[in-house]
Amino acid sequence: MKEIKCTIIQDFLPLYVDDVVSEDTKELVEQHLQTCQACQKEYQQMTQTLYVPIENKATLFEKINKKWNRKKMILIGSSILTTLLLCLAVFSYVFYYEKMIPYSNDLFEIEEQEDQTLVATYFGKSHAGTHMTHPMKVEIDGEMKNISLIYYVETMANSPTSNFLQKDQRKDPERLELPDSKTVDEVYYGQFDLEKIIITKEQTWDELLQEMTLIWER
Repeated sequence: MKEIKCTIIQDFLPLYVDDVVSEDTKELVEQHLQTCQACQKEYQQMTQTLYVPIENKATLFEKINKKWNRKKMILIGSSILTTLLLCLAVFSYVFYYEKMIPYSNDLFEIEEQEDQTLVATYFGKSHAGTHMTHPMKVEIDGEMKNISLIYYVETMANSPTSNFLQKDQRKDPERLELPDSKTVDEVYYGQFDLEKIIITKEQTWDELLQEMTLIWER
């Protein structure tokens, strides 16, 4: 049989490495490799080199593209979630973070009505809410008295100096009757946490009342 040139065998080698040649061509290449050191060296270099067929390259690029798209979607999702959490935090701070409105004579007044009930009047433009208690028996200077606690709160959205939600439509000061006020001896204004006094005992009545302002007494 006529000897085949090395150049022809080397043209076949990539197909031979990928195992996409016919059996006859495969046998022909293998016979040549047994006697030709130059083609053997070429074959060894091909088998040691990472060879990616054209059709596999497309698949590889698709996998890389899918992986990048997945990372991009995760990044976008994380950014959206972070933005939503930030907006929620700002919204909560603006509308729900309460701060006590400091007491002043021109903002608050306690009046006793003819039926001995007590009415709190608020002269400010706006506020976010009121915290008050029913009368509680407390020993003050060795004497048992019924006291009520009260304070008004503001948020960034609602305060005496700012109300960006809407204009204050009130024409008259806001009046609020204190609960069970006929039995009240004294009314104190200031922030309080009854759990610290009654349950955890972190604070005494004397300590609390020292921080508050006596705004009315019978």
